Amino acid sequence: MKNFIFSFQALLISLFVSAQPIPEKLKEDPASRQVNGVLEKWHRDAAEGNQAEYIGAMTSDGVFIGTDATERWATADFSAWCKPHFERKKTWNFKTVSRNIGIAENGLTAWFDELLDTKMGVCRGSGVLVKTNGKWKIAQYILSATIPNDIMKKVTALKSETDSALILKRIFDKYGLTGTMLIHDPETNKNHGYTPARWDSGYLPASTFKIPHSLIGMETGMIDTIYLFKWDGKKRRLPQWDKDLTLRDAFRVSCVPCYQELARKIGPERMKSFLTKMSYPGMDVRAENIDLFWLEGNSRITPRQQVEFLKRLFEEDLPLKKSVMQAMKEIMVNETTPEYTLSGKTGWAVRNGNNYGWFVGWIETKGKVYFIATLVEPKNQEMVDDFAMARKTVTMEVMRFMGIIK
Repeated sequence: MKNFIFSFQALLISLFVSAQPIPEKLKEDPASRQVNGVLEKWHRDAAEGNQAEYIGAMTSDGVFIGTDATERWATADFSAWCKPHFERKKTWNFKTVSRNIGIAENGLTAWFDELLDTKMGVCRGSGVLVKTNGKWKIAQYILSATIPNDIMKKVTALKSETDSALILKRIFDKYGLTGTMLIHDPETNKNHGYTPARWDSGYLPASTFKIPHSLIGMETGMIDTIYLFKWDGKKRRLPQWDKDLTLRDAFRVSCVPCYQELARKIGPERMKSFLTKMSYPGMDVRAENIDLFWLEGNSRITPRQQVEFLKRLFEEDLPLKKSVMQAMKEIMVNETTPEYTLSGKTGWAVRNGNNYGWFVGWIETKGKVYFIATLVEPKNQEMVDDFAMARKTVTMEVMRFMGIIK
């Protein structure tokens, strides 16, 4: 029950209903009458600030579900949430408008729904009581705001951003991640996604830098699409790097030694010049870090900057040869289905002992294109294997939720 008030004054007037007497069937049914009494006293204890009796009316394993989608409390948690309100004498006064009660045949379970006059307007309460040691206790209570059908579209529009954020958080939570995701729709010039407050925070680009890196290599003639990175016979961190690799394969398996070799060939001055020319910002390039600057140190790029660069690449609007940009776009193709083509690059970096990872790219579907920058961090820094797979997985699940793909 977050302290928010629906400002639909006309709605409140139209919905106000005078309290009704207890129906005759309740008067004739002792169990229903008892349940009715428990609920009436429960609401009264809230209004009068009697926390011990209010919480004591619930089972120890009970659940209270509030009007906000994030509000689901076990009894102990609900008690802790209530405590400051009761201490400040800032509680709630729910007045019964009407109530329906059902009793199970064994006489040990009851269910109910009720309309309440509250400071949030007319709300609906519903739930379950169980009879234990001869006493009825509330095992579940659900408080819901009522919304007339004729204004449902307006209310839905008002809360759509909040609803989307909640669902996206659930997707990130499902994979044990925190982070952010920016999806840009160039057709509407609008950005969508998760935790927009982080879209302008800078992070090491890690292996997502292989996109501009490859472009510079091809533009300078250091490599081309048939270039072969020769293995020097030394065992490397990942076995898939221990062989000769084409540019396409080196990009796909994210071969760090291959791109370190390329960076040294390009050199710091030429690297800085082309990064400036392409408006790829935030890289701290020096002679002493030429083969590491995208993996560690002070280089930073934001999700918004990633998307802006990707958009210029896709539209072939970089000051590079068109053949180079077209070759890069072909190398970046990650997945092709009858419904969509996904292009992009993952990245993985460690900063201050914390792992974080990228998936950046674009998806073409139904004649449209969307640009993507996802940055994720594992909540449990000990479980980085799952996190590595989840970088792309969470991206695809969010796009399915948003209806971009099925």
